Amino acid sequence: MRNCPLRVSIFSTGLAALAVAGGVNQIPEGSKRESHANRETRKVSKTIPSPVRYEFDRNMRPGTLVKRTSGSAGQVTRTYLVVRKDGKPVGKELLQEERVEPKETVFAMGRATYRASRSGFSRGSVLTMSATGYDPTAGRGGGVHRTRTGTWPSHGQVAVDPRVIRLGSSVFVEGYGYAVATDTGGAIKGHRIDLCFPDKGSAMRYGRKRVRVHVLRAR
Repeated sequence: MRNCPLRVSIFSTGLAALAVAGGVNQIPEGSKRESHANRETRKVSKTIPSPVRYEFDRNMRPGTLVKRTSGSAGQVTRTYLVVRKDGKPVGKELLQEERVEPKETVFAMGRATYRASRSGFSRGSVLTMSATGYDPTAGRGGGVHRTRTGTWPSHGQVAVDPRVIRLGSSVFVEGYGYAVATDTGGAIKGHRIDLCFPDKGSAMRYGRKRVRVHVLRAR
């Protein structure tokens, strides 16, 4: 009796079977394995930043900034039912949502020396910038010229790079106070800001400093 070689055939159920050579149990070309679906639960958590509010305090001198309330971040946790087929997600259903609300952080700003459009703001961003003081009468010809936005320069107006801080924005410069971005300048590029002072002496005394600039948003 001659030896008969063995051939392994894989059926669509994924089980292996042995067949004698020359047998008929072959898988037709193009056949696929049976697909299996399974389900699992998955939790996804996301942090909710603490909102920040700024408000004026008339009893504080201009340029001062005090944190009145330390807030805390919140969190939202969602539980999903995820359906997978052949190891790939094919469906998702929200089963539960748990939410812890954030607590607000409040800063008090010294009284404004320039008219403010409102009494309170929220935070846009906080930038570290190089600040210099300037005297508006030190321009060409010794006269005072209007700013880029058409206002007459005064304490509480600042020159910025519009690519960093949009013209018309309200800002709070630590050590200087509340201000509005009304002007630009050829040397004002990137994270640099010029602060308007009422006279040359005040501008010279301020000099150049690294400061934190709070870009404010309307509430």
